[in-house]
Order: sequence, then structure tokens, then C-alpha cells
Amino acid sequence: MAGESAEPARQTGAGLSSLHINHWLFPFCLSEKFKFATRVAISLTLAFLIPMALGWPQPSTAATTVMLIASTGSRRESLAKGTLRVLGTIAGAIIGLVLVGFFAQDRLLYMLAVSLVVTVVFYIRSAYLADPTLFMLTGVMILMMFNGGDAEGAFLYGLDRTYMTVFGVVVYTLVGVFVFPPQFEQSLRQLAEDLGKVQHQLFLLISCTAVEQGESVTESNNEREQDAQGSDSPECNSAQKSVSELIPALYAAQEALEQRYNTLSSECSEISAYKKEWDYALYYYQQITELLLFAAKSQDQLSSHSHGYIENYQQLVAEIDQSFQQLPSAWDTEADNAHAEKVPVAYDADRLETADHITRGITVTSGFLFGKLNEKLARLMSTISCIDSVTGRISFHEELPARQPAFNWWDAENAKSAVKVMVTYWLTGLIWVLFNPPGGYNFVVFCTLFVSILSFLPIHPVLLLILFSLGFIFSVPSYVFILPQLTLGSELAIFIFTYTFVGFYVFKGPITIFFLIGMFTLGISNEMTYHFGIILTIVILFYLVVMMVIFSYYFPFSSRPEHLFLVMRERFFRHVCGLIACHQNLTPSMWTRAKLGWHLVTLKVTMKKLKIWGSKVNTAYYEQLSAEDITGFCRQCELLCHHLITLTKSEPRLRSNKLVMKVRTDYKDKAIPEIARQLASQDVFKFIQANEDSQISGASENYKVLEKQLDSFFESLELSDYSKSDIAGFYIFLNLKKNIFDSLVQSKAASDVIHWEQLTQSRF
Repeated sequence: MAGESAEPARQTGAGLSSLHINHWLFPFCLSEKFKFATRVAISLTLAFLIPMALGWPQPSTAATTVMLIASTGSRRESLAKGTLRVLGTIAGAIIGLVLVGFFAQDRLLYMLAVSLVVTVVFYIRSAYLADPTLFMLTGVMILMMFNGGDAEGAFLYGLDRTYMTVFGVVVYTLVGVFVFPPQFEQSLRQLAEDLGKVQHQLFLLISCTAVEQGESVTESNNEREQDAQGSDSPECNSAQKSVSELIPALYAAQEALEQRYNTLSSECSEISAYKKEWDYALYYYQQITELLLFAAKSQDQLSSHSHGYIENYQQLVAEIDQSFQQLPSAWDTEADNAHAEKVPVAYDADRLETADHITRGITVTSGFLFGKLNEKLARLMSTISCIDSVTGRISFHEELPARQPAFNWWDAENAKSAVKVMVTYWLTGLIWVLFNPPGGYNFVVFCTLFVSILSFLPIHPVLLLILFSLGFIFSVPSYVFILPQLTLGSELAIFIFTYTFVGFYVFKGPITIFFLIGMFTLGISNEMTYHFGIILTIVILFYLVVMMVIFSYYFPFSSRPEHLFLVMRERFFRHVCGLIACHQNLTPSMWTRAKLGWHLVTLKVTMKKLKIWGSKVNTAYYEQLSAEDITGFCRQCELLCHHLITLTKSEPRLRSNKLVMKVRTDYKDKAIPEIARQLASQDVFKFIQANEDSQISGASENYKVLEKQLDSFFESLELSDYSKSDIAGFYIFLNLKKNIFDSLVQSKAASDVIHWEQLTQSRF
């Protein structure tokens, strides 16, 4: 009875506890979305009220600047980034005033000069990989200096606009730095720890699989394995993810850490103070990932051969497992583990003498991997223990890879966006000259700016129209019923803060602009004039702007997801073919190395766009298409991209490997380039309708013949003539090639499932 009476009480207590403030208020307040919306709302409120309190002109210019930066920039602020934005604003103002001065008497020449300069500036903005708002503010200032064709007041007008734009940048920067400042280093550390967990899980799964496969070697080894594993066995048995599931997770975790670090390292003083340590830590994480990926792809061969031929196999596994477990605690300790003695690999010499060449080679490769994992983990722990340390210093040196460039000049969509800006400027300029729409020259400025910001974004223009209308549904009643009743500055501050907070909390990215435009139609200033004709003129102006944005969605370049998905597919395989062709050249010239870098950079960008536009294809319009097939195709292409990136990173080490270079000289790989050329040259209709797999099958047979030739070649080698590093590099090279070949075949199979001809049907 007591238990029965206690059960309703527990349920009642649980119900009441769910209403506690800790369960709803604190998660809401502490979320990143809440903090970001609060920072922007405070910034925009101050950008409005401070100029109004001081009697400055054009307070909406500062508020518009805050809105544009918050909508198009990142959520991380720093004084260095704010300083660059101020410099970009001043540079744009100087260029704009110079153009006004040169062409004040000739409107056509002025528009020609501005269109060319703005097109170049917005192209640079699209190509810049760091903060896009830097060059966006430059372009905006150049456009705003014209003052609607009034040359007399252009200079003072430009100075006022520049001053208020700089003020908006300063307000947003200071609020972003001091209100809810983001913890850069903690976020990087969390991503690094997440990557370490995935690496640890993959290693445990590989090593446990090896133990299970090797249990039948000898009875004594079986007993020793059980004693050595101890508490690790339940962890291995309870692993829910397979190797095939952990490999994409490892790629994703590694990419997330690299992207976040590349974004933060140049703008955050916390990171830049220990930049060398962070560079080394990222490098060692990359090295460990590459080693684990090779071991994961070759786990069947490695486990079946190495377990019986390495005497201290279990000791090596236990030591690496312990290093992974100690990795999180290394962030809070100061210890130099790089020079600590590690367990050397002990080979069973008697058994290796009687083993065949392939078994001996694979065993040497397995021992090499264990040794490298031990070394990289020790150096990684020593490196991260030096981060935020006063006395800790890195006692070793590594040749780090070159940093990624700050600009991506060869992206086709960036060039297309620049052409869109040029066409939009002249089209809207022609409309302005001939018809003088509401807003006058501001119609040209807003259309050019919004087309540049929204070009090739995965957002349907109808959504922008809906958001724009939703903003007016809120703003027009506010104009009629709320604003006339406000008498105190605090009341106006609450209104602006609430409107801005809702917009940035509910919406995300550039689409927030179209909701907040409703507030800017109110014409908030010290002297308010309430007239329905004024607000109707502003509403018509922005609806015309939205119509131009919708027009640019289809002209001069289509932004339909179906079209762009087909374009990215063709571009992806074209660069895959080019990248493989560059790798076939054993003595690359400077031109070949430049082409290799171009193919690699473009391949990475294209892969991201392929995933984005593939996810945006509305399969409901097509009977024979499914989202699962498109997702599966993108997943296979992403895996192929990762394999090619890994091969490119390993290429310098492979070129210094005597055994690998001998193999590449004596045995030319024709199967992989042939499949890549076939995939790059396939027409969409022919690819699906004919569905001829004879060429792919022939390439597969050629690859199998090549593998047999390499096995015979390896059996004829005298392994004592080569170092263990060369032998391990040989197997790593073969594994990389096999991974690329398998990914090409699987990408082709995933592509065959999709009915590409349906995506070419027009739905406009």
C-alpha cells in the first residue's frame, strides 16, 4: 500500500519539477541562439537610440549596418574583426566619393564606373573565406555615396553615411565582445575531445575485431588475450557503431575541428597566443585520423596476419588504449610525454622467417602503424598540455602543411554572382532612369545589395516574399497603434529590442533581413511624421526589391536546386578526373602542381555544394526520385572526396618512398583513371538510359589483374633491402588506391539508381 501511495506522489512531484524555472528558463537563456539574439537586439537598439539622443542624422544607417552584419556575418566577434570592418567602410566611402567627384556631371559614366567597381568588390566578397561583411560594407558604401544624383550635397551626405556606418560597426563589435562573449577556446577543446572520442571508439573496434579473429591462433594466446583485455571486453562488445558507421563520423569530426580552428585562429587573441601549440595539435589529430582510417580499411588483413606474428600485440593495444583514455586529462596537466619510453614492437622472428612475403609485409605494416599511433598520441598529449601553460613548451619540430588561402578565386558561383550584380545594377538603374520608382536611387542600391547577398543561397524566393509580408503584418499595425502611443525613450527601446530579438531568435541567416525590413519601414527618428502615404511608398519600394530578387533567382543564371545539383555532379566528377590525372604524373611540373591544388580546392567546395543542393531537391515533383537515393549518392561522393584528399596529403611522403616509386614506375595504374574519365564524360541521358556497365566491368577486371601483378611483384622482393617504413608505405599506398577504386565504383552504382533525366525537366 505504501508503494502504491508513493507512486502517485512521485508522479505529482515529477510534474511539478518540470515546471521549475531550471527546466525551461535557464536552457532558454543559456542557449547560443538566445545569446546571439540578445547581442544583436542590444546592438540595434543602441544603434538607434544613441544617435537619436545626441541629435545625429540618419540613425537608421547605423541600425541597418548592425542588421546586415548580424545577418550575413558569423556569430563570433572580436576587436580585430571590427577594426577591419571600419577600415573597409572607410575605404568604400573614399572610393565612392572619388567616383562622385570624377563623374559628378555625367550620370551614365558614373553608373558605368560604379557598376564595374561594385562588381569587383562583391566578387572579392564572395571569394573571401573569412568575414564576408568586410567587403560587403565596402560595396555598400560605394553604392550609397551617390545621393540619388545630387552632386551638390554628395560630400556631406557621404560623410554622414560613413560616420553612422562606422558607428554601427563599433556598437555591434563592442556589444559582441563584452555581452555574452563566446568562449572560443572551450568550443575548440570540445570539438577536439569529440574527435578524440570517435578516434578512440574506432581504435577499440579495430583492435577488438583483431582479437576476436585471432583467438584461434593458439590456446595459450587465447588465455593471454582474455587476461590482457580484462575490462576492455565489455566496452568492445557494447560498441553499437560499426566501422562503416564510424568512418563518416570520424571524417565529420575532423572536418568540424579544422573548419572551426581555421575560422578562429586569425581573429581570436585567446587562440593566437598559443597558435603554434594549436597548429601542432591539429596536425597530430590529422595524422592519427589518417592512420586509423588506413587501419580501419585494412582491418581484415591486418588482424588476420599481425596478431599471430607480434608477440606483444595485446600490450601495444593496451598502451594505445590508455593513451586515448588519458587524452582528455592532458588539457589540464603539464606533462611531456613525447620523450617517454614506449613499448617497442616485438615480432615473432621464427614465425616470420617461415611466413610468405605478403604475410611478412602486412605484419611489418601493422607494427609500423602501432608505433606511429603511439608516437603521435604521445606528441599530441605533450602538445595540448602546453596550451594555456605558462612554462610548457613544445620540445620537437614538425613540418606543418601550408595554411589554406584566404580567397577562393576559382569558384564558378562567385563569378556568376558578380555577373548577377552587374546585370541587376544596370537593369534597376534603367528602371530608375525611365520610371523613377518609389525610393529613387535607393531602389538600385537595395536590389544590388540583396542580389549579391542572396545569390546562390539555398533559399526559395517565395520564402523571402512570405517573410517580407510577415514583417509588414507586424510593422504596419505597430505604425498605426503602438508608435503613436510611445512617449518615453525606454518604451521605444523595449519595442526595438523585442522586434529585433524575435527576428534573430526565430530566423537564421540572411533571410532575417526580410523580416526586419518591416521595422525600417517605420521611419523611426526624433521627428516622426505619421502618414499612410509614406509607409505605403516604402512598402512598395521593398516589394519591388523582392520582385527583383525573385527575378535574379532565374536570370541570368538559374538557382533552381535541380539545375544546380546536376551542375555540381558534372563538376565534381570532372575535378575528380583532373585530380587523379595529376597524381598519375610521377615528375610533376610547377604547372601540374598548380592544377592539382586548383582541382583539390574546387573539389572540396563542389562537394559541399553537391550536398546542399541535393538536400534541397523537392522529390515530391518527381515520381521516380527519392531523397534517400540522392542522399546515398552524395554520401558516396563525399567518401570519394575524402579518399582523394587523403591521397593528396600522403603524396609527398609517397614520393620519398623508394618501394612505392618503383611500383608506380613499373606498373602503370590505368583502371582508376579510366573509370574517372568515364564518369566525368557521361551524359545525363546516356548515363541512365543506356546503362552500359561493360566499360566499368572491364576496368574492374584490369584492376584485379593489376592487384595480382603487385602481389607477384612483392613476393619477388627481398624485404631486407627496404626499411619497415618503406614497406608500410607500400601497403598504405595500395590501400589508398583500392579505396579510391572502390569509391569510384560505388559512386557509379549510387548514380545509376537516380533517374537524372527527370531533373532536367522544366518546372518553371
